[in-house]
Amino acid sequence: MSPDPLKDKKIFIGFNSAGAVGIYEFTRVLKNRGYQIDFYGIGKIRFNMPVDFLLKFSPGKFRNFLERLVYFFRLLPSYDIWHLNYAEVFFFYPLNLFILKLWGKKIICTFRGADIRTGFNIPIKLPASFEERFGFWRNLKRRLRMKIFVFFADKVILTGPFLVPYVNSFDAIIPYARNIPKIKPQNHQPNNIKLVIHAPSNPAAKGTEIVSRVFQKLARQYPKIKFQIISGLNYQQLQQLLAKSDIVIDQLLVGWYGGVAVEAMALEKPVLVFINPNYLPYISYADKLPIINTNIWQLESDLEFYLNHPEICRLKGAEGYKFVKKFHHCQKIADQYQQIYLQVLK
Repeated sequence: MSPDPLKDKKIFIGFNSAGAVGIYEFTRVLKNRGYQIDFYGIGKIRFNMPVDFLLKFSPGKFRNFLERLVYFFRLLPSYDIWHLNYAEVFFFYPLNLFILKLWGKKIICTFRGADIRTGFNIPIKLPASFEERFGFWRNLKRRLRMKIFVFFADKVILTGPFLVPYVNSFDAIIPYARNIPKIKPQNHQPNNIKLVIHAPSNPAAKGTEIVSRVFQKLARQYPKIKFQIISGLNYQQLQQLLAKSDIVIDQLLVGWYGGVAVEAMALEKPVLVFINPNYLPYISYADKLPIINTNIWQLESDLEFYLNHPEICRLKGAEGYKFVKKFHHCQKIADQYQQIYLQVLK
């Protein structure tokens, strides 16, 4: 047996429905360290981010189930640690998790957002378009799914403190990973703001309806500035657009910053996000957040202030780059997951 017991184990990590960019980056680090870790995707490549193995199953329900069942049992003997993301498994999750436990496998569950979130923790009545995904039965299913995953998991990880209200218990908060050295900071010093963007992965969850209204109003007042809402881009296209931007709006409802904010900060862009103060006690770096904290009531005035103060935008952008390099670097995220994997072996 090697001095590092993890080197003797194989790690399964799936799938690529959410957080594919970060998962890919930190698993590359662990592979380079000599660990046997494989990142699996299902169906298609998301955001043009590769996986180690892409699984494709038949569209028919019965055949799809059989193919998933067969493939799972082929993989079952090969992997010692099963790291499951976004509350996803191969088939009917209580049975799938029970089988893993029955075989003595170690299970790590990383919750990422919409898999367990049952609402928006803000004190206002939102339009139906924001709340439609949080109906009674949908939330009941989410809560039940969360409880079953927590019951079977050896370790439960959250990607941010915004998920704390929606989970029974957890072991650690490990943020999104990015390969920061790959992302070249933009050192240009614009004298004025030319492009403001909002790139929602899920418009209903990001408050895009409100952002759109603010953009329309400010576009009339500032005709020389372009306000753009974009979606459907792959990872490389998103990076290119972020690199051209001067200010980035992330989200206004969830209460925490997402992957787009991390990408933007890594490119030295100032980011406006709603940060719920109730979440700050759960992290050690609360006093270091370089985020411009805004909300649905103040977005217009906050954004207008920064449109007229490009010099402050530059300072915020520089702070953001230092922040993501310190707290989101894929090497550091890999360190944290490496420790989690070692802990479940003890």
